[in-house]
Amino acid sequence: MRWFTFGGDGAMLPWKEWRMVVADPEDLLACVTLGGKAYRACMKEAGLPVEKGAKGALTAFAHILHHMMDEMDVDRWMELRFYLQESWKEEEPGLWDPPDQVIWPAGNDMRRELPALRHGLERAVGPDLMRLFWASVTSTGRRTPLLSVEARNGLFFPLVMLDKLRAENIPPFLDEEEREGMAFLREELRLSDRLSTDELAAELSSQGQMVRGDKVFMEGPVSGGRWYDDEDVRRWREKGLRCCALLCAFRVMFLASVSGESGPLRVSFPGASPD
Repeated sequence: MRWFTFGGDGAMLPWKEWRMVVADPEDLLACVTLGGKAYRACMKEAGLPVEKGAKGALTAFAHILHHMMDEMDVDRWMELRFYLQESWKEEEPGLWDPPDQVIWPAGNDMRRELPALRHGLERAVGPDLMRLFWASVTSTGRRTPLLSVEARNGLFFPLVMLDKLRAENIPPFLDEEEREGMAFLREELRLSDRLSTDELAAELSSQGQMVRGDKVFMEGPVSGGRWYDDEDVRRWREKGLRCCALLCAFRVMFLASVSGESGPLRVSFPGASPD
């Protein structure tokens, strides 16, 4: 998959859809189109069919980003641009990863699938959920720290805050289709019917699971302990891949909107530039 280049014109995707958003970041349809292309590319990488509900989520993302940009002042733009160009190395090293670093088809060997799931949740899903939460709050005119200590503590905080925003109808400007899209995103984030996603992520991060033959024992502080089989693990992994694809699309839409509104992002890589 062709992904970001980092030349003299800044970080950019070699896609016409990217150029259209950068040329007019207020064009919501162009932003949705870009997100749709990124989502489909990621789902193809995962070997999975696209989901109908994704369109509503992508439309909600574009609407949130539109209002987020309207609420940004000079100081916030400077803070955000420094984070995306410089401090990402310490705070979020996966920010500029190509999708194939976290997205590849699921298999049947849980000894491979469990670390792959952990990698995707830690490297993509958690950070992009935090970014979506920040953009959603900023879009309402409220100020919230760009980075939060809780962002380093797994999925509990962003999942709780996503549920809180939905319960309080924030952002209030989302229409019915967009609210359904955000509900679709939340449903995708439910990886297991028995083990909450934040418990599952914490168990994987702590490497507390126990594998015996074709079974794995996972124990959550609320859900309790249980043995799961390879079909359960594959189902978790495929839902994790769908989450990665959808949130990766949001990341692309976010970066294109920021580039169009505030100028090219000239990313500082440690040592020699990858280009």
